[in-house]
Amino acid sequence: MARPAPLRPDQAADVAELVAHLGAGGLAVLPTDTVPGLAVEVTQPGAARRLADAKRARPDRPFSIHLRSLEELRALVPAPPPGMAEWLNAQFPGPWTVVLPKAWVALPSEWEWPWSTVGLRLPADPNWLTWGAHLSAPLLMTSINLSGAPPLVGKELAAWCAERPDIALAVDPMEAFAPVASTVVAFDPLPRVLRQEGATDELPLPGQRVLCVCTGNTCRSPLAEALLRRELAAAWGVSELELGQLGWSVQSGGTMGFGGAPASEGSLQVSAEQGVDLSSHRSSSLEDQLHAGVDLVLGMTESHLAVLPSGLRGELFDPGGRSIPDPYGLTIEIYRRTLAALQEATEARVRALSAWPESGQSSVTGVG
Repeated sequence: MARPAPLRPDQAADVAELVAHLGAGGLAVLPTDTVPGLAVEVTQPGAARRLADAKRARPDRPFSIHLRSLEELRALVPAPPPGMAEWLNAQFPGPWTVVLPKAWVALPSEWEWPWSTVGLRLPADPNWLTWGAHLSAPLLMTSINLSGAPPLVGKELAAWCAERPDIALAVDPMEAFAPVASTVVAFDPLPRVLRQEGATDELPLPGQRVLCVCTGNTCRSPLAEALLRRELAAAWGVSELELGQLGWSVQSGGTMGFGGAPASEGSLQVSAEQGVDLSSHRSSSLEDQLHAGVDLVLGMTESHLAVLPSGLRGELFDPGGRSIPDPYGLTIEIYRRTLAALQEATEARVRALSAWPESGQSSVTGVG
């Protein structure tokens, strides 16, 4: 007997059939934006073991969570390190698997998760996104192949499915799928490319090139540069020297800065009191720094942003909108107040860089 036609996401009866099948613990073959995948609801007891058995893989092999929406991604990763939310938002939906430390992911307590990392996928395939709008839970998925062999497509996939009538089929095996898998990037916390498919460009990174700007680049902006670099490294759990491996660059310049001047005596003193060494700092002009390439300019006051070239992203260093007055020529106590204001603004800036773009972070509703 020929196998029934594949289930379709635009047919209400087919949607109900697939949802019931998965809800009862069944396996299914679904489309992604790369090759079809074998899926089980991540909420099902023994989900990983069932996939490993079907794939004839070792029992401890990790599988990735295939998400239903960007909102679900935001709920599962509610507090990413700086730049990570914007980076994830740019990659998804798309042919990516992003592997994060388990501590970064808010896995519901009822999910069985034996691994120390969590792989996340949100395919861009329209059929996947349509199915996802109806599914009761995200899916644990894997490519359909024997461990170490290429993914099955075409006649080989059709034959594999025909031998397993207990597995629901929600994709036409004879569609023209490119036999490639997703690009896999793991953060631990530094990024490693575990697999890169069909890509020749340099891998994008979550960091940004940030320029802190004041007037002379001897008082406020050198302090802001050092504090921001320190807090970014702490938020990521890396050394300041490793920030470049994440794509972060933090520099400073002055709208009226002349190259080569050291940090002011007041800034040197108050920074040393907080364990920050500005002794090697030498001032540079805004123009010179812009020539080196900048993604985000953080000015101490609106006047520093007013001189930026059109189209360049510029914001006050303090995301709360507070200006940081110039302490030049004033008492050491004023410098200490400036440093305290910069530290408070730095912590707020790191929080802002960690937030999901244009969204509040919802709780995990309907997940599991």
